[in-house]
Amino acid sequence: MPFITRTVDQGMLRGIDNAGTITFLGVPYGADTSGANRFRPPQPAPRWEGIRDALTFGPTAPQVDTRPAAAENGPRLLSMLYPRTGSPAEGGPIGEDCLRLNIWAPSDASPSPRPVIVWLHGGGFTHGSGNEMAFNGDVLAQAGDLVVVTVTHRLGILGFLDLRELGEEHSANAGMLDIVAALDWVHANIAAFGGDPDRVTVCGQSGGSGKVAMLNAMPAAQGLFHRSIMMSGPFRRPAPEAVAASLRAHAMEIGGHSSVDELRAASLETLLDVQAEILRQAPLEPAGKGELRVDFDSLPGFGPSHDAADIPGDAFGDEASELLAGKGLMIGWTAHEAGMFLADDPSYRVDLTADEASTRLEAMRPIDGIGYADLAGPRPAEPPHLVFARRVSSLMFEKPAREIARLAADRADGVWIYAFEQPTEVLGGLLGACHSLELAYVFGTVDRIPLTGRDLDRLAVSREMMGAWARFAHEGDPGWDRSTADMQNVHCFGTPYGEGLSLPADVDMTAPVV
Repeated sequence: MPFITRTVDQGMLRGIDNAGTITFLGVPYGADTSGANRFRPPQPAPRWEGIRDALTFGPTAPQVDTRPAAAENGPRLLSMLYPRTGSPAEGGPIGEDCLRLNIWAPSDASPSPRPVIVWLHGGGFTHGSGNEMAFNGDVLAQAGDLVVVTVTHRLGILGFLDLRELGEEHSANAGMLDIVAALDWVHANIAAFGGDPDRVTVCGQSGGSGKVAMLNAMPAAQGLFHRSIMMSGPFRRPAPEAVAASLRAHAMEIGGHSSVDELRAASLETLLDVQAEILRQAPLEPAGKGELRVDFDSLPGFGPSHDAADIPGDAFGDEASELLAGKGLMIGWTAHEAGMFLADDPSYRVDLTADEASTRLEAMRPIDGIGYADLAGPRPAEPPHLVFARRVSSLMFEKPAREIARLAADRADGVWIYAFEQPTEVLGGLLGACHSLELAYVFGTVDRIPLTGRDLDRLAVSREMMGAWARFAHEGDPGWDRSTADMQNVHCFGTPYGEGLSLPADVDMTAPVV
């Protein structure tokens, strides 16, 4: 396992060259965000003397532990998505010195610089990390002939508390400004790792997809990336300033704080307790009711908000139509996104009957006149619980994603739409092709993430998805027909429920896909 060095603006880094991939972990792209830097825009990473080790992951951004809120199937699901500990922190350190990124690239020299994928993790804007096992970039970098970068940045109350009225003018979007700082770092330094700063694709899933949308609207990010991939997260708009101000007032009331100085002096545990209470009051889905919100284009709770300087509008709205010019967009969803969110609902069961699913669908609003028979007819092998999950998922994710694609079609440099259909058999088939399942497929880590199950189909599907993501990063075209405002072409990955075929188990996940 030979050590290797690379020189960046801050000094010299020591990484490793192992199994055909070079890896640099925990690289600082900004200064520690604690103390005087708390709530302020990211400050430059300090220089260091000598050689700095980049051999282990850096700290995960402070966040509320997601595990205590899970019940029923939740703990099992989380343990299969985050196999180290059942938490996106994955057993690593947590702290405010969290402006770190990880880099993977093929070991062999390339005659020309390689395209770069910068990955933005999910978890809304309140939890997650660039260190999660599902998207370690070693397999994708080697198979796709890419440089892969994953980013950790401030979250929740530390990254998105609106203190503008109290004098901290960039506090409301500090977490997004962190990502811009990471892109600045990539632009200045990625050539040292064989990357091309003029071919950068930003890619994210769920909340990470929302981060991609925000970047497209941010003046400070223009010119730092050239293509976008939005996976399972059509959260396109920053929250109104009034909403962010109201959240700030509520947070300060809960914590008993009256000034920015008091917030800076508060312990991390105190601030996370405030965040936990706010998240408890405004969850994505009402606990125990078996109903999901289907009408949002921004996430509740802490997240980006409108700001005249930092995020002045909606990149997909008429007021910012020029921001997409020259950039390609790939956007998609999974067939049963809602399976993850419904997993803890006792009334959502694998033995749900067609009558029960039909009754639940009829009670939903908006329903658009679509009934159970309309949904089940084209997919006779799909069980009723997944028919129900597919419809909820369509309203939550597919419908708004299609709207984004329609709006972008006449402005972007090509729009491509996909749907992920490959189900998992875990939890007795409860989840289908659920939210976050596609992560391991895109990164080629299906053999590391138990959530994907054991069906041999998943290896070939993962190879296909890695190839599409790599082609998009290399050429700006993932390999199927682009969509227009009037005609949307959806490319499907995977085989719908009940139609799978067993494929050979010896698929080489690291062989080139481009």
